[in-house]
Amino acid sequence: MRLSSRGQYAVRAIIDLAYNSKNNSVPISLKDIAKRESISLTYLEQIFFTLKKAGIVKSLRGPGGGYLLNQEPSKIFIGDLIASVEPIDIISCVSKEHNKKGCERQSICLAFDMWNSISSKIIEFLNSISIADVISEYDIKNNYNIKNNDLPETLENADKNCNKS
Repeated sequence: MRLSSRGQYAVRAIIDLAYNSKNNSVPISLKDIAKRESISLTYLEQIFFTLKKAGIVKSLRGPGGGYLLNQEPSKIFIGDLIASVEPIDIISCVSKEHNKKGCERQSICLAFDMWNSISSKIIEFLNSISIADVISEYDIKNNYNIKNNDLPETLENADKNCNKS
């Protein structure tokens, strides 16, 4: 399974939104998210249009407007978030998005059940991680770094290091 930039950016942007919106009380502009996450503003607007249609975010217009999560971070799961912007596929024959009729070789394919099982386990795993879990893990890691006199990485710098791999 390879996650496209659309899925990766959606996850990063929603984590950023949850982290910076002060318990979902301060709307965050896409311009601010785009800058912190080094994502094209135009591309982020397209992603948030899809996220809004999926009910993950809501927008507030006017001065001081921006985006807020539509529910608590503990109720938004990584799998649902990714699936709202792109299909989660391991291979096309088990993809409900790409293969609505089902695989024509399913009855004779020795590997079909294995691929289907792997796909289900990946989705199950992604749906076991909430946005709140990711933020909590980040905070725990950074509190450990501060106690050990290490400077914590900002989300922006951590992501830049992540993109180097």
